[in-house]
Amino acid sequence: MTQSGTTPELKRWYPGEGKVTPFRLALYALVMLGLISGAIRLFFGLGATTNLNDAYPWGLWISFDVLAGVALAGGGFTMAATIYIFNLKKFEPLLRPAKISAFLGYLMFVIGLFFDLGQPWRIWHPMIMWNPNSVLFEVAWCVMLYTTVLGIDIFIMALERWQKHDWVKFFRDIYLVLVVAGVILSTLHQSSLGALYLLLPEKMSDLWASRAIGPLFFTSAVIGGMSMIILESIISAWAYKRKPEMDILPSFAKGLGLVLLVYFAMKVTDLYARGATVWSLDAPHLAFYFELFGCVAFPALLLYFHEVRNSQKGLLWAAGIAAFGVVFNRFNVSLTSYGGYRTFSYFPSLVEIIITLSLIAGGILIFDFLTKNLPVYKSELAE
Repeated sequence: MTQSGTTPELKRWYPGEGKVTPFRLALYALVMLGLISGAIRLFFGLGATTNLNDAYPWGLWISFDVLAGVALAGGGFTMAATIYIFNLKKFEPLLRPAKISAFLGYLMFVIGLFFDLGQPWRIWHPMIMWNPNSVLFEVAWCVMLYTTVLGIDIFIMALERWQKHDWVKFFRDIYLVLVVAGVILSTLHQSSLGALYLLLPEKMSDLWASRAIGPLFFTSAVIGGMSMIILESIISAWAYKRKPEMDILPSFAKGLGLVLLVYFAMKVTDLYARGATVWSLDAPHLAFYFELFGCVAFPALLLYFHEVRNSQKGLLWAAGIAAFGVVFNRFNVSLTSYGGYRTFSYFPSLVEIIITLSLIAGGILIFDFLTKNLPVYKSELAE
């Protein structure tokens, strides 16, 4: 919707059919393989189709599909807070693509969790079997509610496409409530996902076993969301042959650099306050150095330079490294940090890998469909 709250008219409408390209065929093939692998997992069970074990009950699906997926989907609540709470209206062209990316990220979360559950048909139980003392209960409810909020956002775009002005006005009247609910719910479950790993902190490396893991997870989710917004803006501009928002991306990237510095300071302060052993040359420490210096400090340094912030390739590199750092952090917390405690090893099975790749492929195809058939970009709306 426009800033004034009126319903925009579409200036143009993409045809739903896209050209059949090798890349698109590969995506469809991955989705089909994922459906087959998903059926195999549901029929034969976790033990027969995954490499999960008693030492590693959570593997690729939790580390990437759930933890990393929901962190990279942080652009939705980040942009909502930026525009509607901090009143930075100049970034409004980035909001709608961020909401679609966030919705797809949460779909990846839900589907990945569905396959990871031993009895996935019971995924609805938190709705009626309440346990307020459980962190997972809070995460489940926040994710369900926030996914609903994001779904309403997508539905509003569809109503605009169908020119249902009365319904659009109704949702616009309650939109502030949806925004506040979305920001609060995201803040809660982004941090609570980190708190899950404090149930047995003595089994983790002290590099990541921190009581501050909740705020650290939340801040890194902001980094992941902002990075994905930049990547999506530039890559989609190339894919759909439109101009990227280079009039606002440099200042937005400056904000990303600031958040990276805040996260770096939080991490260093936390390590110092806990007296953690930082300097060592074992595998967990090397992974930690790469995460903190290579994927936090380095992109923050890149974004300090005016030439990088005002270059599409520079923004792609800086945002790409920062987004990878968020994913790497989630793998470190959920897998690497337990390396010294567990004697077993873990590497995902082919079924785990195929299902994850199919979720990514499906997300790309759905994003392509929605951006072609809904009023998403500023150039598609009447001034």
